[in-house]
Amino acid sequence: MHTRRINWKPTINNTRSDARALPGNFGVEYLDADVTTLSDEALRQLLLDLYANRILVLRTAGLTEAEYVHFARRIGEPLLLIPNKVEHPEIIPVDNLREDIRETKLSAAHWHSDQSFTSPLASVTMLHSLAAPAAGGETHFCDMVAAYDALSERTRSEIDELEVVHRRGVSIVARPEEHAPPVLKQRDYRTVYHPLVRSHPITGRKTLYAVSGSSQGVRGMSDTDAKRLLESLCAHALSLRFLTAHKHRVGDVLLWDNPTTMHKASPIGQATGPADTRVIWRISLTGTPSVFPECRDAGDA
Repeated sequence: MHTRRINWKPTINNTRSDARALPGNFGVEYLDADVTTLSDEALRQLLLDLYANRILVLRTAGLTEAEYVHFARRIGEPLLLIPNKVEHPEIIPVDNLREDIRETKLSAAHWHSDQSFTSPLASVTMLHSLAAPAAGGETHFCDMVAAYDALSERTRSEIDELEVVHRRGVSIVARPEEHAPPVLKQRDYRTVYHPLVRSHPITGRKTLYAVSGSSQGVRGMSDTDAKRLLESLCAHALSLRFLTAHKHRVGDVLLWDNPTTMHKASPIGQATGPADTRVIWRISLTGTPSVFPECRDAGDA
């Protein structure tokens, strides 16, 4: 089925008083956002700002679980990642209140794109902050569109048609000090292949995709050559000019565009009191938002 993608320039509509650029190299925030009353057209504009700016922060007064899930379902289909969670299984609680935080604090502290080891891929990830530490706990981001655009024309032509081998586990380009190897189950050993250069399912813009995280090789390339290529692209993408970080605040709803970013969490220790407590509701989504019917069936492009 032919799908039509939207031409959209990566700029913020500065004529709107409720939106402004985030500190750092990219990102946009909406002030006093009420996501419970968004019209379809307002949601469409919000998502276009997300796609154009990679990350989007909504400053809210706080959402109930039901409100948060309803908003998420307007953007995509939640991935149900926690079995046997009866009420609001879409929400994955993330906190530093548990005693096992010492063993798990590195679980997301490496550069990756969510669900890159699966198919379908994650489209948008959302975090709603209920408690935020006074210091630390940031989420770091890499702009993979800008990184692709900055490559030489020769390099782009050499990599545009390549496919990367993905499996859950430690990537061949992972920095060992950042990565706690996950406990793998039998289903985690399956292999999937994703383009090294993807076209965004909504805007059509070309982007590097998931060079770190679950990348294990390049189809048709020797392990040595694949590692050399992916390490080179990873080092390029992680240049300071392509990076930014978000400091969470209570009430924030942070969204990021998985096709065009990599991200990592800052490790955080076990909470000792309100000043260093972090409580977040995470939702990961797949598919195409209903407000873009012209782009249906392009969600895994």
